[in-house]
Amino acid sequence: MKNLLFSAILALITTLAFTACQNNSDGNAETDEAILIWSGEYMVDGCGFEVEINGKRFKPDNENEMDEAFKVEGETPVIITYEKLGRQLDIRCGLSTQSRAMDAIRVLSVKKRT
Repeated sequence: MKNLLFSAILALITTLAFTACQNNSDGNAETDEAILIWSGEYMVDGCGFEVEINGKRFKPDNENEMDEAFKVEGETPVIITYEKLGRQLDIRCGLSTQSRAMDAIRVLSVKKRT
């Protein structure tokens, strides 16, 4: 009986911890027209993706999940759903030591604007 109770409590704690770790954003999704900017792969001195929304640039913290189809040099008009994360990302690109800190967002969906 003690083993069964212990197992049930352990399962509950594990489930709660797992659920809490999955939600690391503020949960306030926004959808806007934006410009998706691709500057190239990091391994060839690019700086990955940036998103410009209402004249302000943001860095996606999950840019590795972005569709390969958006990896087009330059600017792509898009409709984006995202969450502001309330922190900055400072990605240093290539050999540059200059700070490129930008407010971080998590991209939930993105589609090309027509």
